[in-house]
Amino acid sequence: MSSSGGLKMLARALAASVVREGQRGGADDVAAICTTEDVKMIRFSNNQVTVAKAWRSSAVSVMLAMKKKVVIGSIEDLSRGSIMKSTDYLLKMAKATRPNRDYVKLPRGPFKYAIFQPSLRSIQSSNLVEHVKSTICSATSCGAKRVAGALLFRNVSTTLETSASAFGEDTISSLEISVRAFADGDASGHANSCARVEKDFHPEEAGKMAAEIAKKAMNPVEGKPGRYDVVLGPNVFANLVNDVMSAASAFNVDAGLSFLANMLGKKVASTEVTLIDDGTLPDGLNSRIFDDEGIPTRRTVVIDNGTLRSYLHNSSTAKKFKSSTTANAGWIVPQPWNIVVEGGQADDETLLGELDDGIYITNNWYTRFQDYRAGDFSTVCRDGLFRVEGGEITQPLKGLRISENLPRLLKNVSALSKRRQWIKWWEVEIPTLTPHVLVRDVNLTRATK
Repeated sequence: MSSSGGLKMLARALAASVVREGQRGGADDVAAICTTEDVKMIRFSNNQVTVAKAWRSSAVSVMLAMKKKVVIGSIEDLSRGSIMKSTDYLLKMAKATRPNRDYVKLPRGPFKYAIFQPSLRSIQSSNLVEHVKSTICSATSCGAKRVAGALLFRNVSTTLETSASAFGEDTISSLEISVRAFADGDASGHANSCARVEKDFHPEEAGKMAAEIAKKAMNPVEGKPGRYDVVLGPNVFANLVNDVMSAASAFNVDAGLSFLANMLGKKVASTEVTLIDDGTLPDGLNSRIFDDEGIPTRRTVVIDNGTLRSYLHNSSTAKKFKSSTTANAGWIVPQPWNIVVEGGQADDETLLGELDDGIYITNNWYTRFQDYRAGDFSTVCRDGLFRVEGGEITQPLKGLRISENLPRLLKNVSALSKRRQWIKWWEVEIPTLTPHVLVRDVNLTRATK
Protein backbone atom coordinates (compact mmCIF):
# COMPACT_ATOMS: atom_id res chain seq x y z
CA MET A 1 0.00 0.00 0.00
CA SER A 2 1.32 3.50 -0.88
CA SER A 3 2.16 6.03 1.83
CA SER A 4 -0.68 8.30 0.68
CA GLY A 5 -3.09 5.35 0.74
CA GLY A 6 -2.07 4.47 4.28
CA LEU A 7 -2.56 8.07 5.42
CA LYS A 8 -6.03 8.16 3.87
CA MET A 9 -7.05 5.01 5.68
CA LEU A 10 -5.72 6.38 8.95
CA ALA A 11 -7.56 9.68 8.48
CA ARG A 12 -10.81 7.82 7.77
CA ALA A 13 -10.38 5.70 10.87
CA LEU A 14 -9.60 8.72 13.06
CA ALA A 15 -12.58 10.75 11.83
CA ALA A 16 -14.89 7.76 12.19
CA SER A 17 -13.70 6.99 15.71
CA VAL A 18 -14.35 10.56 16.86
CA VAL A 19 -17.90 10.45 15.45
CA ARG A 20 -18.57 7.08 17.14
CA GLU A 21 -17.24 8.23 20.51
CA GLY A 22 -19.29 11.41 20.34
CA GLN A 23 -22.48 9.53 19.53
CA ARG A 24 -21.85 6.99 22.29
CA GLY A 25 -21.52 9.87 24.72
CA GLY A 26 -24.94 11.23 23.81
CA ALA A 27 -24.14 13.92 21.22
CA ASP A 28 -26.92 14.68 18.75
CA ASP A 29 -24.48 15.93 16.12
CA VAL A 30 -20.81 15.16 15.61
CA ALA A 31 -18.51 16.34 12.84
CA ALA A 32 -14.82 15.43 12.61
CA ILE A 33 -12.28 16.80 10.14
CA CYS A 34 -8.89 15.10 9.99
CA THR A 35 -6.27 17.29 8.33
CA THR A 36 -2.72 16.28 7.42
CA GLU A 37 -0.43 18.99 6.09
CA ASP A 38 2.98 18.41 4.53
CA VAL A 39 4.99 21.62 4.22
CA LYS A 40 8.36 22.43 2.69
CA MET A 41 9.75 25.92 3.20
CA ILE A 42 12.76 27.69 1.73
CA ARG A 43 13.74 31.07 3.12
CA PHE A 44 16.26 33.34 1.48
CA SER A 45 17.91 36.68 2.24
CA ASN A 46 20.88 38.67 0.97
CA ASN A 47 20.75 36.61 -2.25
CA GLN A 48 21.31 33.32 -0.41
CA VAL A 49 19.20 30.40 0.75
CA THR A 50 19.21 30.63 4.55
CA VAL A 51 16.67 28.06 5.75
CA ALA A 52 15.29 24.84 4.29
CA LYS A 53 12.71 23.00 6.40
CA ALA A 54 10.11 20.28 5.95
CA TRP A 55 7.47 19.09 8.38
CA ARG A 56 4.20 17.19 8.65
CA SER A 57 1.38 17.99 11.04
CA SER A 58 -1.91 16.22 11.66
CA ALA A 59 -4.93 17.13 13.75
CA VAL A 60 -8.61 16.33 14.10
CA SER A 61 -11.06 19.21 14.49
CA VAL A 62 -14.29 18.26 16.25
CA MET A 63 -17.75 19.78 16.57
CA LEU A 64 -20.17 18.29 19.10
CA ALA A 65 -23.77 19.38 19.65
CA MET A 66 -25.97 18.11 22.46
CA LYS A 67 -29.45 19.63 22.81
CA LYS A 68 -28.19 22.69 20.91
CA LYS A 69 -25.20 22.99 23.24
CA VAL A 70 -22.27 23.32 20.84
CA VAL A 71 -18.56 22.88 21.52
CA ILE A 72 -15.59 22.83 19.16
CA GLY A 73 -12.12 21.45 19.82
CA SER A 74 -8.95 20.21 18.19
CA ILE A 75 -7.05 16.98 18.91
CA GLU A 76 -3.36 16.86 18.00
CA ASP A 77 -2.36 13.70 19.88
CA LEU A 78 -4.05 11.16 17.61
CA SER A 79 -3.54 8.08 19.73
CA ARG A 80 -6.64 6.04 20.55
CA GLY A 81 -6.47 6.96 24.21
CA SER A 82 -6.09 10.67 23.51
CA ILE A 83 -9.05 10.68 21.12
CA MET A 84 -11.30 8.99 23.69
CA LYS A 85 -10.13 11.30 26.47
CA SER A 86 -10.50 14.46 24.36
CA THR A 87 -13.94 13.47 23.07
CA ASP A 88 -15.09 12.73 26.62
CA TYR A 89 -13.83 16.16 27.71
CA LEU A 90 -15.73 17.86 24.87
CA LEU A 91 -18.90 15.99 25.83
CA LYS A 92 -18.58 17.21 29.42
CA MET A 93 -18.02 20.75 28.12
CA ALA A 94 -21.14 20.48 25.97
CA LYS A 95 -23.27 19.45 28.95
CA ALA A 96 -22.06 22.52 30.85
CA THR A 97 -22.56 24.94 27.96
CA ARG A 98 -25.57 27.16 27.38
CA PRO A 99 -27.76 26.17 24.41
CA ASN A 100 -27.29 28.03 21.15
CA ARG A 101 -30.85 28.73 20.03
CA ASP A 102 -29.65 29.47 16.49
CA TYR A 103 -27.97 26.10 16.03
CA VAL A 104 -29.24 23.95 13.16
CA LYS A 105 -28.59 20.23 12.94
CA LEU A 106 -25.92 19.10 10.49
CA PRO A 107 -27.25 18.64 6.94
CA ARG A 108 -28.16 15.05 6.11
CA GLY A 109 -25.85 13.23 3.71
CA PRO A 110 -24.52 11.48 1.85
CA PHE A 111 -23.62 14.09 -0.76
CA LYS A 112 -22.23 13.77 -4.25
CA TYR A 113 -18.97 15.68 -4.65
CA ALA A 114 -17.19 16.93 -7.72
CA ILE A 115 -13.87 15.38 -8.70
CA PHE A 116 -11.04 17.89 -9.10
CA GLN A 117 -8.06 17.26 -11.29
CA PRO A 118 -5.19 16.26 -8.98
CA SER A 119 -2.76 19.04 -8.17
CA LEU A 120 0.93 18.76 -7.42
CA ARG A 121 1.16 16.10 -4.68
CA SER A 122 4.89 16.29 -3.96
CA ILE A 123 8.05 18.06 -5.02
CA GLN A 124 11.70 17.52 -4.22
CA SER A 125 13.33 20.05 -1.87
CA SER A 126 16.16 20.37 -4.40
CA ASN A 127 13.63 21.59 -6.99
CA LEU A 128 12.38 24.22 -4.56
CA VAL A 129 15.94 25.41 -3.94
CA GLU A 130 16.45 25.69 -7.71
CA HIS A 131 13.27 27.77 -7.98
CA VAL A 132 14.64 30.11 -5.32
CA LYS A 133 18.04 30.38 -6.99
CA SER A 134 16.48 31.19 -10.35
CA THR A 135 14.29 33.81 -8.66
CA ILE A 136 17.31 35.48 -7.06
CA CYS A 137 19.19 35.37 -10.37
CA SER A 138 16.23 36.88 -12.20
CA ALA A 139 15.99 39.73 -9.69
CA THR A 140 19.71 40.54 -9.59
CA SER A 141 19.90 40.41 -13.40
CA CYS A 142 17.25 43.14 -13.43
CA GLY A 143 19.21 45.40 -11.08
CA ALA A 144 18.33 44.27 -7.55
CA LYS A 145 21.22 44.39 -5.09
CA ARG A 146 19.55 42.26 -2.43
CA VAL A 147 16.75 39.73 -2.64
CA ALA A 148 14.81 38.11 0.20
CA GLY A 149 11.64 36.13 0.71
CA ALA A 150 10.15 32.69 1.22
CA LEU A 151 8.89 29.81 -0.88
CA LEU A 152 6.29 27.37 0.47
CA PHE A 153 5.02 24.06 -0.83
CA ARG A 154 1.91 22.71 0.88
CA ASN A 155 0.08 19.44 0.44
CA VAL A 156 -3.10 19.31 2.53
CA SER A 157 -5.29 16.22 2.84
CA THR A 158 -8.71 16.64 4.45
CA THR A 159 -11.13 13.92 5.54
CA LEU A 160 -14.59 14.78 6.83
CA GLU A 161 -17.11 12.52 8.56
CA THR A 162 -20.33 13.55 10.29
CA SER A 163 -23.03 11.79 12.27
CA ALA A 164 -25.43 12.94 9.53
CA SER A 165 -23.84 10.51 7.03
CA ALA A 166 -21.65 13.03 5.21
CA PHE A 167 -18.24 11.70 4.22
CA GLY A 168 -15.62 13.27 1.97
CA GLU A 169 -11.92 13.22 1.17
CA ASP A 170 -9.94 15.89 -0.61
CA THR A 171 -6.30 16.73 -1.27
CA ILE A 172 -4.88 20.01 -2.51
CA SER A 173 -1.34 21.22 -3.09
CA SER A 174 0.08 24.65 -3.78
CA LEU A 175 3.29 26.54 -4.43
CA GLU A 176 3.75 30.09 -3.16
CA ILE A 177 6.69 32.47 -3.34
CA SER A 178 6.93 35.96 -1.92
CA VAL A 179 9.89 38.03 -3.17
CA ARG A 180 11.20 41.34 -1.95
CA ALA A 181 13.95 43.02 -3.95
CA PHE A 182 16.07 46.00 -2.85
CA ALA A 183 17.82 48.44 -5.18
CA ASP A 184 19.08 50.56 -2.26
CA GLY A 185 18.16 51.24 1.36
CA ASP A 186 14.86 53.00 0.61
CA ALA A 187 14.00 51.38 -2.70
CA SER A 188 12.21 48.04 -2.59
CA GLY A 189 9.71 46.09 -4.63
CA HIS A 190 7.51 43.15 -3.76
CA ALA A 191 5.96 40.49 -6.00
CA ASN A 192 4.67 36.96 -5.66
CA SER A 193 3.60 33.92 -7.60
CA CYS A 194 1.29 31.13 -6.48
CA ALA A 195 -0.21 28.14 -8.26
CA ARG A 196 -1.75 24.70 -7.87
CA VAL A 197 0.61 23.09 -10.40
CA GLU A 198 4.25 23.71 -11.25
CA LYS A 199 3.63 24.72 -14.87
CA ASP A 200 1.58 27.69 -13.65
CA PHE A 201 4.19 28.70 -11.07
CA HIS A 202 6.44 31.56 -12.24
CA PRO A 203 8.88 32.54 -9.48
CA GLU A 204 11.41 34.03 -11.93
CA GLU A 205 8.76 36.47 -13.14
CA ALA A 206 8.06 37.45 -9.54
CA GLY A 207 11.77 38.12 -9.00
CA LYS A 208 11.94 40.22 -12.16
CA MET A 209 8.83 42.20 -11.23
CA ALA A 210 10.06 42.88 -7.68
CA ALA A 211 13.41 44.11 -9.03
CA GLU A 212 11.82 46.36 -11.64
CA ILE A 213 9.62 48.00 -9.01
CA ALA A 214 12.65 48.45 -6.73
CA LYS A 215 14.68 50.13 -9.48
CA LYS A 216 11.88 52.58 -10.23
CA ALA A 217 11.58 53.31 -6.50
CA MET A 218 15.14 54.61 -6.06
CA ASN A 219 15.65 58.00 -4.39
CA PRO A 220 12.10 58.45 -3.09
CA VAL A 221 10.86 61.70 -1.55
CA GLU A 222 8.32 62.12 1.21
CA GLY A 223 4.83 61.99 -0.19
CA LYS A 224 2.46 64.87 0.43
CA PRO A 225 -0.77 63.92 2.25
CA GLY A 226 -3.99 64.69 0.44
CA ARG A 227 -6.78 63.22 -1.64
CA TYR A 228 -5.66 61.56 -4.85
CA ASP A 229 -6.89 59.38 -7.63
CA VAL A 230 -4.92 56.16 -7.21
CA VAL A 231 -4.17 52.92 -8.98
CA LEU A 232 -4.02 50.01 -6.55
CA GLY A 233 -1.84 47.06 -7.55
CA PRO A 234 -3.18 43.50 -7.18
CA ASN A 235 -1.42 43.05 -3.82
CA VAL A 236 -3.25 46.05 -2.37
CA PHE A 237 -6.70 45.32 -3.72
CA ALA A 238 -6.42 41.64 -2.76
CA ASN A 239 -5.73 42.70 0.82
CA LEU A 240 -8.75 45.00 0.87
CA VAL A 241 -11.23 42.54 -0.68
CA ASN A 242 -10.17 39.95 1.90
CA ASP A 243 -11.66 42.39 4.41
CA VAL A 244 -14.74 42.87 2.24
CA MET A 245 -15.33 39.11 2.22
CA SER A 246 -14.84 38.98 5.98
CA ALA A 247 -17.53 41.65 6.27
CA ALA A 248 -19.76 39.46 4.07
CA SER A 249 -19.61 36.56 6.54
CA ALA A 250 -23.06 36.30 8.10
CA PHE A 251 -21.48 35.72 11.52
CA ASN A 252 -19.68 39.08 11.38
CA VAL A 253 -22.84 40.77 10.10
CA ASP A 254 -24.82 39.34 13.01
CA ALA A 255 -22.07 40.23 15.51
CA GLY A 256 -22.08 43.90 14.50
CA LEU A 257 -18.61 43.68 12.95
CA SER A 258 -19.56 44.43 9.35
CA PHE A 259 -20.24 47.51 7.23
CA LEU A 260 -22.46 45.28 5.04
CA ALA A 261 -25.16 44.82 7.67
CA ASN A 262 -28.69 45.44 6.32
CA MET A 263 -27.33 46.07 2.84
CA LEU A 264 -28.62 43.05 0.87
CA GLY A 265 -29.98 44.21 -2.47
CA LYS A 266 -28.40 47.64 -2.06
CA LYS A 267 -25.48 49.33 -3.77
CA VAL A 268 -22.30 48.83 -1.75
CA ALA A 269 -19.74 49.49 -4.50
CA SER A 270 -19.47 51.01 -7.93
CA THR A 271 -21.06 49.14 -10.83
CA GLU A 272 -17.52 48.17 -11.90
CA VAL A 273 -17.15 45.83 -8.92
CA THR A 274 -18.20 42.18 -9.03
CA LEU A 275 -16.89 40.02 -6.21
CA ILE A 276 -17.26 36.22 -6.10
CA ASP A 277 -16.39 33.41 -3.72
CA ASP A 278 -15.68 30.12 -5.47
CA GLY A 279 -14.63 26.91 -3.75
CA THR A 280 -14.76 24.91 -6.97
CA LEU A 281 -12.04 26.56 -9.07
CA PRO A 282 -9.57 24.04 -10.55
CA ASP A 283 -6.75 26.59 -10.11
CA GLY A 284 -7.92 27.94 -6.74
CA LEU A 285 -5.31 27.49 -4.03
CA ASN A 286 -7.99 26.99 -1.39
CA SER A 287 -10.55 25.00 -3.40
CA ARG A 288 -12.23 22.10 -1.62
CA ILE A 289 -15.07 19.82 -2.63
CA PHE A 290 -16.97 20.10 0.67
CA ASP A 291 -17.35 22.61 3.48
CA ASP A 292 -17.04 21.79 7.18
CA GLU A 293 -20.66 20.60 7.32
CA GLY A 294 -20.23 18.33 4.30
CA ILE A 295 -22.13 20.53 1.83
CA PRO A 296 -20.59 20.51 -1.68
CA THR A 297 -18.82 23.80 -2.27
CA ARG A 298 -20.07 26.21 -4.92
CA ARG A 299 -19.71 29.58 -6.61
CA THR A 300 -21.39 32.48 -4.80
CA VAL A 301 -21.71 35.98 -6.25
CA VAL A 302 -21.40 38.27 -3.24
CA ILE A 303 -21.32 41.66 -5.00
CA ASP A 304 -22.78 41.86 -8.51
CA ASN A 305 -22.00 45.07 -10.43
CA GLY A 306 -21.91 46.95 -7.15
CA THR A 307 -25.01 45.40 -5.54
CA LEU A 308 -24.72 43.14 -2.49
CA ARG A 309 -26.40 39.87 -3.48
CA SER A 310 -25.43 37.42 -0.74
CA TYR A 311 -23.74 36.92 2.58
CA LEU A 312 -21.60 33.84 3.20
CA HIS A 313 -23.54 31.25 5.21
CA ASN A 314 -23.32 27.97 7.04
CA SER A 315 -26.55 26.15 7.91
CA SER A 316 -27.11 27.95 11.22
CA THR A 317 -26.53 31.49 9.93
CA ALA A 318 -28.67 30.70 6.89
CA LYS A 319 -31.64 29.80 9.10
CA LYS A 320 -31.22 32.94 11.19
CA PHE A 321 -31.10 35.11 8.06
CA LYS A 322 -33.96 33.14 6.43
CA SER A 323 -31.64 32.16 3.61
CA SER A 324 -29.79 29.06 2.39
CA THR A 325 -26.29 27.87 3.13
CA THR A 326 -23.67 29.01 0.61
CA ALA A 327 -21.40 26.08 1.55
CA ASN A 328 -18.96 28.30 3.43
CA ALA A 329 -18.98 26.51 6.82
CA GLY A 330 -16.95 27.22 9.21
CA TRP A 331 -18.99 25.60 11.99
CA ILE A 332 -19.18 29.01 13.68
CA VAL A 333 -17.88 31.62 11.21
CA PRO A 334 -18.58 31.17 7.48
CA GLN A 335 -15.37 31.75 5.50
CA PRO A 336 -14.59 32.34 1.82
CA TRP A 337 -12.66 29.75 -0.21
CA ASN A 338 -11.16 31.65 -3.15
CA ILE A 339 -11.96 35.31 -3.85
CA VAL A 340 -12.44 36.35 -7.47
CA VAL A 341 -12.63 39.98 -8.62
CA GLU A 342 -14.05 40.22 -12.11
CA GLY A 343 -11.70 42.04 -14.47
CA GLY A 344 -12.46 45.16 -16.47
CA GLN A 345 -11.63 46.34 -19.98
CA ALA A 346 -8.49 48.41 -19.47
CA ASP A 347 -4.80 47.58 -19.84
CA ASP A 348 -2.60 48.26 -16.82
CA GLU A 349 -0.96 51.18 -18.68
CA THR A 350 -4.36 52.62 -19.55
CA LEU A 351 -5.27 52.83 -15.87
CA LEU A 352 -2.09 54.79 -15.12
CA GLY A 353 -2.91 56.99 -18.10
CA GLU A 354 -6.08 58.03 -16.26
CA LEU A 355 -4.01 59.71 -13.53
CA ASP A 356 -3.37 63.38 -14.31
CA ASP A 357 -1.97 63.90 -10.82
CA GLY A 358 -2.25 60.71 -8.80
CA ILE A 359 -0.52 57.88 -7.00
CA TYR A 360 0.34 54.29 -7.97
CA ILE A 361 0.46 51.98 -4.92
CA THR A 362 2.05 48.59 -5.55
CA ASN A 363 1.94 47.08 -2.05
CA ASN A 364 0.70 47.61 1.50
CA TRP A 365 0.80 46.12 4.97
CA TYR A 366 -0.51 46.59 8.51
CA THR A 367 -4.15 47.09 7.52
CA ARG A 368 -6.07 48.03 10.65
CA PHE A 369 -9.72 48.91 11.22
CA GLN A 370 -10.73 51.72 13.52
CA ASP A 371 -14.43 50.83 13.13
CA TYR A 372 -15.53 47.54 11.57
CA ARG A 373 -19.20 48.58 11.50
CA ALA A 374 -18.45 51.77 9.59
CA GLY A 375 -15.55 50.29 7.60
CA ASP A 376 -12.99 52.89 8.64
CA PHE A 377 -9.44 51.59 8.11
CA SER A 378 -5.86 52.52 7.42
CA THR A 379 -3.02 50.67 5.74
CA VAL A 380 0.62 51.57 5.18
CA CYS A 381 1.93 51.91 1.62
CA ARG A 382 4.99 49.67 1.28
CA ASP A 383 7.65 49.15 -1.38
CA GLY A 384 7.02 50.84 -4.75
CA LEU A 385 4.94 54.00 -4.31
CA PHE A 386 4.88 56.46 -7.20
CA ARG A 387 3.65 59.91 -8.17
CA VAL A 388 1.94 59.82 -11.56
CA GLU A 389 1.50 63.01 -13.60
CA GLY A 390 -0.03 63.14 -17.03
CA GLY A 391 -0.29 59.37 -17.03
CA GLU A 392 3.46 58.88 -16.47
CA ILE A 393 5.39 57.88 -13.33
CA THR A 394 7.42 60.96 -12.39
CA GLN A 395 8.67 60.42 -8.84
CA PRO A 396 9.03 57.57 -6.33
CA LEU A 397 7.51 58.39 -2.95
CA LYS A 398 7.60 57.13 0.62
CA GLY A 399 5.91 57.79 3.95
CA LEU A 400 2.21 57.56 3.07
CA ARG A 401 -0.71 55.46 4.26
CA ILE A 402 -4.25 55.01 2.99
CA SER A 403 -6.70 56.32 5.62
CA GLU A 404 -10.15 55.66 4.25
CA ASN A 405 -13.61 54.24 4.60
CA LEU A 406 -13.89 50.91 2.78
CA PRO A 407 -17.49 51.35 1.57
CA ARG A 408 -16.52 54.77 0.20
CA LEU A 409 -13.45 53.36 -1.52
CA LEU A 410 -15.51 50.58 -3.15
CA LYS A 411 -18.00 53.12 -4.47
CA ASN A 412 -15.15 55.19 -5.92
CA VAL A 413 -13.75 52.33 -8.04
CA SER A 414 -13.65 53.75 -11.55
CA ALA A 415 -12.03 51.04 -13.69
CA LEU A 416 -10.29 47.66 -13.50
CA SER A 417 -7.68 46.08 -15.72
CA LYS A 418 -8.28 43.04 -17.91
CA ARG A 419 -5.19 41.24 -16.61
CA ARG A 420 -5.62 39.55 -13.26
CA GLN A 421 -3.23 37.82 -10.90
CA TRP A 422 -3.58 35.28 -8.08
CA ILE A 423 -2.35 36.80 -4.83
CA LYS A 424 -1.57 35.00 -1.59
CA TRP A 425 1.01 35.94 1.01
CA TRP A 426 0.96 36.76 4.70
CA GLU A 427 -1.04 39.98 4.14
CA VAL A 428 -3.53 38.14 1.89
CA GLU A 429 -4.74 35.03 3.71
CA ILE A 430 -7.52 34.01 1.29
CA PRO A 431 -6.23 33.40 -2.26
CA THR A 432 -7.50 36.23 -4.43
CA LEU A 433 -7.64 36.66 -8.21
CA THR A 434 -7.65 40.39 -8.85
CA PRO A 435 -6.72 43.05 -11.42
CA HIS A 436 -5.21 46.52 -11.01
CA VAL A 437 -7.91 48.94 -9.86
CA LEU A 438 -8.39 52.68 -10.43
CA VAL A 439 -10.02 54.43 -7.46
CA ARG A 440 -10.96 58.11 -7.38
CA ASP A 441 -10.47 60.53 -4.50
CA VAL A 442 -8.59 58.39 -1.95
CA ASN A 443 -7.35 59.94 1.28
CA LEU A 444 -3.61 59.53 1.92
CA THR A 445 -2.00 60.58 5.20
CA ARG A 446 1.49 60.37 6.64
CA ALA A 447 2.60 56.87 7.55
CA THR A 448 3.99 58.08 10.89
CA LYS A 449 3.35 61.10 13.03
